[in-house]
Amino acid sequence: METKKMLFIYNPEAGKGRIKAALFEIIDIFTKGGYLTSAYPTQDRGDCTRMINEFASTYDLVVVSGGDGTLSEAVTGMLSLPRDQRVPLGYIPSGTVNDFASGNSIPKSMTEAAHAIVHGKLINYDIGELNGNNFVYVAGFGAFTDVSYDTPQFTKNIFGNAAYLFEGLKRLPTIESISVNIKTDDGTELHEDVYVCLIMNSISVAGLEFGDFYDINTSDGLFEIALIPKTDNLLELAAIVGNILNGELKHEGIKLISASSAEITTEKPVRWTLDGDFGGEADHVTFKVDHNAINFIMQNGGN
Repeated sequence: METKKMLFIYNPEAGKGRIKAALFEIIDIFTKGGYLTSAYPTQDRGDCTRMINEFASTYDLVVVSGGDGTLSEAVTGMLSLPRDQRVPLGYIPSGTVNDFASGNSIPKSMTEAAHAIVHGKLINYDIGELNGNNFVYVAGFGAFTDVSYDTPQFTKNIFGNAAYLFEGLKRLPTIESISVNIKTDDGTELHEDVYVCLIMNSISVAGLEFGDFYDINTSDGLFEIALIPKTDNLLELAAIVGNILNGELKHEGIKLISASSAEITTEKPVRWTLDGDFGGEADHVTFKVDHNAINFIMQNGGN
């Protein structure tokens, strides 16, 4: 069997340190799969990006394990390399929510995810860019979009997905609409008062599954822009969200457009979230898709 080189970067603190119990078995799976594995536990924020930037091009495959934040760092590091130096990227979810894994049918079991990488297929994957900052699966503003980074880590560790619900419920009395104007590359223009604006390349956001709400193709050069317009009362908003989660297609309470690039202007600066982390505050942003920017290795080729 030909031996290939793998760089395995993992966040030892993600998800209450879940990976520690499975680490030896994961490396054994990689070894049996023909990989000579170099394992590196991250030491601080940004460490994953630095390691990939400095060393990825000397390996055949990079695998990262952690939450969505670790994955985002990995993608940022890979995108910092010239395209001809980028190598395939695998992901083992070990964080609290793991939206990327949920949206791409990556096994929740870390050992099963390791097997899926060894036996997986390469797929091209589009990456979003908002004002020069990369995101993998979602950028957004409005009601609840900042819950993921405002929820304390210890609360996430104790309650998991429910931590986001608890934090979100506290926001209900203060939800306000925001006036937004969107111009896409194909000439589409929308002006709405909205509760939420999401730019998505996933069916899972903040632990909530969008199910069959829209068709997703992670390598078509397009992201979906979803708007929840202002309604007369919060009960209508709750009904809209409920219908999405129940898989009701193209609910009338949602406006959905596809775009490869867009300009988005709001009446006042808003707080953007990128893959669950704070992405800055602005009243005007430019969005574009970096088509087929990353090669992921996934079981059954992902979605």
